[in-house]
Amino acid sequence: MKTAVATLLFLFILTQQTIAKNINYSVDGGEFKQQNAVYLKPSQKLKLKFDVKNAKSIKWYQIIPDTSKFYKNANHPWEKNAYKWVGYGKIDYKRVEIKPFENKKEVELTSKILEANRPKNNRYYNSKLGSFWFEVEATLKSGKVIKTLGINDVGRKGLSPKVFRVSYWSNDDYLGYLTTFFNVPGIFGSMPYQSSNYIGVDCTDVLVAASSLMNKRENVKNYNVVMLVEKLKQKAKLKVIDGKPNKRLKWGKDFQSGDFIAVKYRENGRYAHIGMLFTDENKNGVLDKEDGIINAGPNALHVTPLKEGAFNGTVVVLDNVDME
Repeated sequence: MKTAVATLLFLFILTQQTIAKNINYSVDGGEFKQQNAVYLKPSQKLKLKFDVKNAKSIKWYQIIPDTSKFYKNANHPWEKNAYKWVGYGKIDYKRVEIKPFENKKEVELTSKILEANRPKNNRYYNSKLGSFWFEVEATLKSGKVIKTLGINDVGRKGLSPKVFRVSYWSNDDYLGYLTTFFNVPGIFGSMPYQSSNYIGVDCTDVLVAASSLMNKRENVKNYNVVMLVEKLKQKAKLKVIDGKPNKRLKWGKDFQSGDFIAVKYRENGRYAHIGMLFTDENKNGVLDKEDGIINAGPNALHVTPLKEGAFNGTVVVLDNVDME
């Protein structure tokens, strides 16, 4: 009797075991491939496939990091013991079922689907550009579960880079790589491992990671703002007061879209924040309070108008060159 019970228990455990499997993807009707991440433009057609047989049910999920929160590995500049390492900050993730994909082996991912999953009260979620993570789980008729890596695969540094990621870029140039970091949490004092694997970024790391990924460099140097200011060629130095530059700088002549802008908030302080000059928003040809800067920290990557004050202080414009 005991032997029979033990056998039944063993068979039950065997049929209930979970087996790992990957998501396949196809871009613009091409062959299906199996990698941890895919890069493409929003205009391209992306199909995802979870190829299982005898599935009783299939559930697709989007894993969404909460980018509305401040995360930190080190104390913020305004905190006691500023810049002190405090350990890897715990990032909050949410798993949202994609109902239109239910019980489908092959699906097409669109910005409409991504927009439908927009978190409430989160201004940093971008449904057209940036990175998105997915998990699939299939229950077979036998009761066995087959699934991908997902929301439970979080280590002390954050979500495993082996969780399937889709990254939409504006193009395959530097700016394009930078736009793939939308939806990645802002982590003050983030480390190169985190930025290179789309786990978390700060103002400097996101700029360096975009360059490293574009140039396919594996060993990423851990720069800070001061180091970049010292490394890169200065194109201009000025003051920004209440979002207004005190010098007249012309787009395309004195600087280019893609150049960096760094600021120190106190005259005798050090350069503390950096971003990338992005758009001549009002198209008047000069740098002014309406123009947009892509930057991260302490929030996730986003576009900030100069008038919002994040760059009020002594400012340098830096030539964006390859950061070896």
